Amino acid sequence: MHLTPPPADALPPWWKGWQGIAALALALLLIAGGLWYFWPAKEDTGCAKGVPGLHWAGRGAQRECVGLMDETAYSFDPRLKGITDRIVQENRRVRRQWDKPGKGRSRIPYVKVAVLTPMTDSDTSALPMEEILTSLEGAYIAQCRANGCPQLSPAGSTGIQGKTPQIELVLANEGRSETHWQPVVKQLAALVTGDHPLVAVTGMGVSIPETRAAAEELSRLKIPSIGAVLTATDLNAPRLFKVSPSNVDYAKALRRYLTGSPLAKQRGYLVFDSRDDNYVKTMRQAFDAEFGDYIGRRRASFVGTTGHKPAGIPKLFYNAVNNICLTKAQVVFYAGRDRDLADLVRALSTRSQCGHDKQITIMTGATGAFTQGSAVRGLLRANKITVLDVSATSPAQWISGVHAPSGFMPFLQALRDLKFSDAVMDDGYAIMHHDAVLTAVWATRNVTGQTGKVAPDVQDVYNEITNLHDASTVPAASGELSFDDASQGWPHNKPIPVIQLPDPLKHPAPPYLVP
Repeated sequence: MHLTPPPADALPPWWKGWQGIAALALALLLIAGGLWYFWPAKEDTGCAKGVPGLHWAGRGAQRECVGLMDETAYSFDPRLKGITDRIVQENRRVRRQWDKPGKGRSRIPYVKVAVLTPMTDSDTSALPMEEILTSLEGAYIAQCRANGCPQLSPAGSTGIQGKTPQIELVLANEGRSETHWQPVVKQLAALVTGDHPLVAVTGMGVSIPETRAAAEELSRLKIPSIGAVLTATDLNAPRLFKVSPSNVDYAKALRRYLTGSPLAKQRGYLVFDSRDDNYVKTMRQAFDAEFGDYIGRRRASFVGTTGHKPAGIPKLFYNAVNNICLTKAQVVFYAGRDRDLADLVRALSTRSQCGHDKQITIMTGATGAFTQGSAVRGLLRANKITVLDVSATSPAQWISGVHAPSGFMPFLQALRDLKFSDAVMDDGYAIMHHDAVLTAVWATRNVTGQTGKVAPDVQDVYNEITNLHDASTVPAASGELSFDDASQGWPHNKPIPVIQLPDPLKHPAPPYLVP
């Protein structure tokens, strides 16, 4: 019998065979490759190799490297390389004493203290590079005194109680106009825990709105901060302390001087910077409150050169000089930044053209002596202009032994042991940043001495700063400073000496003391 063969099995579709599997794999590879090629890569914002705490911020001409630096050197500006290298070297020494103390030696604990400030500059930035440099030099001197750096003679480290914890200095660059304070404060907040916590933030830039915003955020995070050169009366936050006097204190110190001087019966004139700047606004308010009887309605504004929000044509003193000529005023109250004062001197040196040939005294308040005074010293003498500057510091007087605070000579000895020039002190920023770091160290060591804690935390240090009075005052280079919880962070007992240019006072009176 012939049987019909059964029909052959149908061939599977090609896509179900090996060809299909291969084609599918190839298609997936092509798709993945295309996605990899066209998918935007995550941008690397790091600006310093080996320093993960630093990153680029801003765009175009405003682009700058901000963030934290501690153990790996990075010079934010070539002019800072010398001091940033020295700070990093000391930080490494501090870490070695904990990580690898050596045979037979005990580990030495350490904590972190930050210096939050601009470390880049421009023609209109919050701080010029010269003041940034001396700020870091002063902070380093305080770190070395606290740690007993090998370069110091025994006299250079006296007055610093205890030996532990040692201090690692964290440099925190918030940008040339403090523009990038927010991400930097966030980085600092991440350091408050661990075996070597951040215990305080010092420096805090200058008296502008960004500084207050940063201080308020640090307070919210329970981190105490200590301003070095902040004087604006309205610059307050719950955990912000200041080692400088306020603008109200500056005005009161000037009033005391004026009352007992031959200028007491002279007519006054107020020249003020009109920008939205906490320092100049509160200085103007302090002058109005303290010298209303001298000023009355006699006032003229100008636009200062600092800050990233221009408000007009900078340094326009035409109206001020004309009005001073018209009123024959002989006392000028200057509420402006130090860097604009030289231009006011130059403008006033032309006043003979409008018939004003009498002596003029410019009164102001600042952290240090008028830094551009040497550049206009000839104009001051030739045109009968005197500058009276009530200041947070007066190294020229103190070196000569005139009313020197008890903590100044140990600071001076350390400065010289570390091979810094005395000129570092001229603008006052080195002294005041030293004092801010010293205050943090003093509070930290007090906690350690009282509780035995190896590494105090931010709450411990905040509590102790409010108790730095009576038997626990801080022997700072600029005065025997006291703090409590009732003065909005301002120091008690801070001396405010009077500096006169072009010729110094022959017999300066004892300085005004902040109550």
